Amino acid sequence: MKGVRYTDAQKQEVVDFATSYNATNGRGGQSKASEKFNISQLTVATWLKAAGAPALKSIKAPKAAKAPKAPKAAKEPKAPEAAKAASKVKPGTRYTPEQKKAVTDFVVAYNVENGRGGSSTAVKKFGVSPLTVIAWLKAAGVKGSSNKAKKIVKAPKEPKAPKVAKADKNVGGVTSGGSSAKLSSMLSLSGQIDKVEAELATLKAKFSSLKASL
Repeated sequence: MKGVRYTDAQKQEVVDFATSYNATNGRGGQSKASEKFNISQLTVATWLKAAGAPALKSIKAPKAAKAPKAPKAAKEPKAPEAAKAASKVKPGTRYTPEQKKAVTDFVVAYNVENGRGGSSTAVKKFGVSPLTVIAWLKAAGVKGSSNKAKKIVKAPKEPKAPKVAKADKNVGGVTSGGSSAKLSSMLSLSGQIDKVEAELATLKAKFSSLKASL
């Protein structure tokens, strides 16, 4: 009714009804209180506001808390790289003549056996740069120090057997021409022997040089 004054107890009754209805049903308390107590909705809203309760908006039920997401499984650490071989040496290391000789001997032996690939295999085995291997091979006098195919060292050819001088007609026969003919033949044979021995010495020197370079 217009012009009716309500006591504080009546106002509190309307507010309590509207609040209780909204708590039970979620919404509609304001309109229901207006119908029940024959009061305008604006008046109910004013009383709800004065009482500190929500007036126009319905009271929504609190949302259920979301379940916490399961923590992501920690990534397994990557397996450490395999340790480098002990034979490999860090850059900047100074090498002894024995170490250099071991590398060059390995390259030469590998190339003799396989024909090629000694330098690249030495790089992997000893952990030395290709340029270093090439420099050591060059210093050692080994030809073909690059990674190209190495020529297999061929063994020196055996010297041909010297031709036996033809026997003098006057030597060896019963009817020999005398000791002078024999002496001449001996001198001829001695010269041929000296020549063959000189050739043999040259071949031996070449063989020793090749052997020393390996």
